[in-house]
Amino acid sequence: MKTFRKLLAAIIIVATTAGITNAQFQTPQSGGGFTLNFIGALPVGEFAANPPQSGPILLGYPSILTTYGNASMGAGLGFKADYHFDFGLGIFISVDAIWNQLNSTEREKYNQVKKTKPNYINFPILLGASYKCYFGSFFGLYAEGGAGLGLMYVTPEGWSDDLTEFRLSNAFAWQAGGGILLGKHISLGVHYNMLGNHSIEIKDPSILQTVVLPARKQKVEVLTFKLGLMF
Repeated sequence: MKTFRKLLAAIIIVATTAGITNAQFQTPQSGGGFTLNFIGALPVGEFAANPPQSGPILLGYPSILTTYGNASMGAGLGFKADYHFDFGLGIFISVDAIWNQLNSTEREKYNQVKKTKPNYINFPILLGASYKCYFGSFFGLYAEGGAGLGLMYVTPEGWSDDLTEFRLSNAFAWQAGGGILLGKHISLGVHYNMLGNHSIEIKDPSILQTVVLPARKQKVEVLTFKLGLMF
């Protein structure tokens, strides 16, 4: 995490310096645009936690309600609409869909009892500001940050005739990051995403489930690696 913070700070410093020294760098023309992002999502912190004993197993059966995040590398797809002014500063709104499955150790516990494995699906909807500058016409840098609503859906777990469904959760979310621009149509970026401190709870719990499997909180943090196609 310290390495990423240093990288992000360096990107912001370079981008800010670029804005001050406009004689050396070019800012994009004003106007709107769209970006389609292909996303790799690396869980960090509590979301990736996988201690030797991750929690009790109810009656010998694993459950996402009795464990830590145990998330593994995931993928996603995102869409961003932005508008930039003549001096490079802009505003954007973005919507992403990010999927993470459980890690191999936790998935094996479900496989042993032939139980359907749950997955995490996050939908951050963010509004923010960004800055772009170019070194000539082909290479550039960008930095951005935003905040908004984070939605998280946990897919059902259980067996085909006894699936447990979970409520859609919402929480405050934010992101910050930056990267490089290749020409006018390609971007490569790294972002830290705090997708929210979510509540995982059964959608229609029975009295027994409420007592034995109470709702729990899950902080969701990921590093995303984005390949963007800009239009």
